[in-house]
Amino acid sequence: MPVADSPKKKPRAPRRFPPSLAGHCLRYAVMEVLGFGRLIDPESRQAMQAGTALHKEFQQQLLSAYAMAQVEVALKDDSWGVSGRMDAVIEAPDGPWVVEYKTVSSERFQSIQQDGPLLSHWAQLQLYLAVGRMDRGALVVEERSSGRRLIFHTRPDPEWARWIEERVSQVKAFQSARKLPEREVSAGCLYCDRWQRCFRTEADLREAAMAHPEWEPIPGLPQMSAYQSAEEIVS
Repeated sequence: MPVADSPKKKPRAPRRFPPSLAGHCLRYAVMEVLGFGRLIDPESRQAMQAGTALHKEFQQQLLSAYAMAQVEVALKDDSWGVSGRMDAVIEAPDGPWVVEYKTVSSERFQSIQQDGPLLSHWAQLQLYLAVGRMDRGALVVEERSSGRRLIFHTRPDPEWARWIEERVSQVKAFQSARKLPEREVSAGCLYCDRWQRCFRTEADLREAAMAHPEWEPIPGLPQMSAYQSAEEIVS
């Protein structure tokens, strides 16, 4: 009696680009979409868990404060190859606002207070504005230990949109070829949870980061000049 062939499994669709990687090292982003593992230390894991709890509290506050607020709003775009969820979208009289919420350590909070938003946070918000075709955005940064908040407002920035789209396109190309791009070394490598994929030893990592502390991505970064500090999430 002939044995029937087992049905072939459909090939898994390539993973879409997560918006949270918009302002990250190109090599790290490719590792993420290819499914490379991460080594997360206990301290970082604890911070992530605390951030998740605060994130839920923040979303509940938005739902209570704004009648026309939605949380965990899906965002998917086939042309960009992007898929994710926006923290919140608030319908205001002048149109919808996308809200991105981040929690940080006290050291990071003080740095943001002095120098402005982190590049990774800003790029993610600008991606939402570009892909979601929205005209207003707010970045809310909370200090985990105290609950203090900084709020930054912005509109879509065409220069940032072009930069992010090109980076996403590069990630997709490397993903398709299943190859990793060259390293984009900076002091940020010292805090990376995938540094072992780029350096043989911690000594090699420290030496490279000290020799090249500033991140110089290709293409070069746009200017972060479009943000404004604010007192309210939606003004």
